Amino acid sequence: MTSESQELILHTVLHLLFTLCIVYPPVEFQRAGFTIQTLFSGYLGVERDNFVKYHLRRTVLTRFIHFCSPLFYFIYLSLVLRETIFTLTPRTILQFGAYASIAIAGVAAVVMLRHWWNGFDEHPTVHCLKRYLGNNGSSWHEVAESINAEYRNMLDTLSITLTGIDRVVMTSSWILNITNYTLICAQVSDVSLEAIRADEHPISHHMQSGGSAQFISICVKSTTQRFEPFHIRVRAESFRDLRNKLDKPIAMAREVVLKQSLNERFVEAFTQQIALNQKYDYGEPERLEPCLGCSTELSNVKLWKQCINDVQDDMDAEGSRLRCTQCYCRPMWCDTCMGLIFASKQDPHRPELWMPGKAQCPTCRATFCVLDVAFLNIIRNS
Repeated sequence: MTSESQELILHTVLHLLFTLCIVYPPVEFQRAGFTIQTLFSGYLGVERDNFVKYHLRRTVLTRFIHFCSPLFYFIYLSLVLRETIFTLTPRTILQFGAYASIAIAGVAAVVMLRHWWNGFDEHPTVHCLKRYLGNNGSSWHEVAESINAEYRNMLDTLSITLTGIDRVVMTSSWILNITNYTLICAQVSDVSLEAIRADEHPISHHMQSGGSAQFISICVKSTTQRFEPFHIRVRAESFRDLRNKLDKPIAMAREVVLKQSLNERFVEAFTQQIALNQKYDYGEPERLEPCLGCSTELSNVKLWKQCINDVQDDMDAEGSRLRCTQCYCRPMWCDTCMGLIFASKQDPHRPELWMPGKAQCPTCRATFCVLDVAFLNIIRNS
């Protein structure tokens, strides 16, 4: 192999790696602002101000830049190689490839300009929006504006990042699937969802505390054939958020088994542990109110200091810990929410130390451990 061939292979590999980082930007590129969304933010505008228009522009621009990558490759070769790449009389494969890249970029430019000139009226996303028009002859812009208005409501919007640019956004009435080249808008009332596959990875950078991560593949279909079915792949934790956000069930394939999260496993163990503690006699059941955390379960636990503060118990590898103190708050939490509160105060990177750890009462800040959480023993006065 000649030195010229080795040099060509080296620069080809370098350009391929760079192109992959542009098409599927890693976290480092995103943090450095080296993405299409950041570099062309002046043209794209602000996503929250006009969600649909932003993604119409972004998808067209992204497709154009990606189709221009062969041209960028040959321009790069013309700068680093001694061989002439662009010539009026092509003779080599590289020279013919350079002309082909110009043609591809030209076609991509024509397609992009055509979308701009007709106001994106022929864009696939617009075709999808038009299928949701009523019989009153309204414009797709009205459907887009309703999506924009719901997206601006941050408190009622769930956003799940999938890979790179890919993410799923759920508003009160829309599921919005965002990819490099498409934006699919699906009305919640028009969709059926089914979890079709679950896979687990022993080691994942998605987990703060290491361990395994489970991913669920969901097929989203239109009940009225308004869009082609699409798939989203989310972590098990995000799947639960998605299921809670929807007002309809997600069908589960027979082979899909949802693994419990670390927090869920801890809460289960936490509940089993406090069930062994002495119960707290409570004689005012009429004063019990729904749990402040979930508002669905009745308050059923009381922080009641039962542990013995020992000097050795109050020492760990990092030094002294706060001693447990008496809490004088009335029962305001259920056992599940108290377990979640306790877990949230522990070191996420050391789950093996969660159970012997300590937390503080959300109301009075009294320090407590697992031994200080007691179920209520309701005493009814005759």
